[in-house]
Amino acid sequence: MNLHSPLLRGYSPDDAIALDWRGPVICGQFLRRTAELARALPHKPGVLNLCADRLHFALALAAALHRGMTTLLPATHASASLLQLYEDGSKAACVADTADVPTELELTPIPETGDEAAGAASLPEPFADLRAAIVFTSGTTGRPVPWAKTWGSLVAGADALGCALGFNAGPRRAIAGTVPAQHMFGLETTVMLPLQWGCIIHRRRPLLPSDIRAVLESMPAPRWLMTTPLHLRTCIEEGKRFARLEGIVSSTMPLTAALAQQAETLFGTPVHEIYGCTEAGMVAMRQPARDPHWTLCEGLRLTHQDGCWMVNGGHLDHQVRLADSIQRIGEHKFALIGRDADLVKIGGKRASLEALTLELKRVAGVADGVFYAPDDLDDNGGRLAAVAVAPGLTVQGIVQALRERIDPVFLPRPLILVTELPRTAVGKVARESLRELTHRHCRARGR
Repeated sequence: MNLHSPLLRGYSPDDAIALDWRGPVICGQFLRRTAELARALPHKPGVLNLCADRLHFALALAAALHRGMTTLLPATHASASLLQLYEDGSKAACVADTADVPTELELTPIPETGDEAAGAASLPEPFADLRAAIVFTSGTTGRPVPWAKTWGSLVAGADALGCALGFNAGPRRAIAGTVPAQHMFGLETTVMLPLQWGCIIHRRRPLLPSDIRAVLESMPAPRWLMTTPLHLRTCIEEGKRFARLEGIVSSTMPLTAALAQQAETLFGTPVHEIYGCTEAGMVAMRQPARDPHWTLCEGLRLTHQDGCWMVNGGHLDHQVRLADSIQRIGEHKFALIGRDADLVKIGGKRASLEALTLELKRVAGVADGVFYAPDDLDDNGGRLAAVAVAPGLTVQGIVQALRERIDPVFLPRPLILVTELPRTAVGKVARESLRELTHRHCRARGR
């Protein structure tokens, strides 16, 4: 049994490991800076990694591994949440590349250069069973929940993802991402995948179409973009051409076949979609423009136990319960029916919050929106709530349009109009944010 898993694979000391407008950082520099940062970290059980720069994030992750420390990856950078994590981690060490962090955190600076006199540093491979990271769920169905990841499982997941995308053939790839590295999807695709397949990491996290275009044009081919349906939609709406890519990987929320087809036309490349979760990471993949069904990743198995779907094997080091209802199609394929927590029952009728949200977004003039079930759904007469961005529309007008699309028992009460939804860095809307919006709205109306 191999007790260790590699930190890096596919690089020689002079290969570029990351780049931005300042130029490349080569592998030898990365290893020297990792060793220097590892020496500077205080003696703590964990490292709170708040780095936005993807190279800095990878340096902090590698330094923590070198010291046998666990990296904490928060779902939000809200001060209260960070301080709670800091205290829960026995006052964990903290590495950040921004001044926008609570002053109570003990920051360890990131070395801009490594010790050149040390030569090409050679770091020992981390133990496979080391608890390398704690990742948190997004909070869309409640409070964020922590999930521990061993280094061996993260490496195995990167192996599976690279094989599924065809990285075992062809030249070294360059990878950019619009998602933060602290999110499980961002960690898997923009940090672990490149480090284990010898790819070049773009350090920035572009968000606007113009920034995404500039980043992609600065990268050597073959290029990959790791992104979300939200970012793909904004690029499509802008309508300008992009540098040709070898591939796109999307996740964090459902990607429709129509949006996938539009993205493939705009970028001139296939769009791959990952089905996964914080608990398991990547579980299955598909190309939604060609096939609505999902294919399990190599080695994974689905089982049905006590009314729930479980996944195990492959890159997972433990069995994981999936939060979705699934229709099995053969041994390795399945269709998603819907999220268990997404289904609501009112007046003897059932509906999916995701389906209701889709109908809200289809109302002419609604730019964005979301349905959600309040905590007191059973006690308040079964009234759902919704939040919408709809410049120029009224609540009455939107509700009237919804009457033509959904059963009246599911009409939102209240429907709250806002200038923008409180979306996270990966485009999701946390349940706590919706709860706060609704409470403020009701207090303002004296309810």
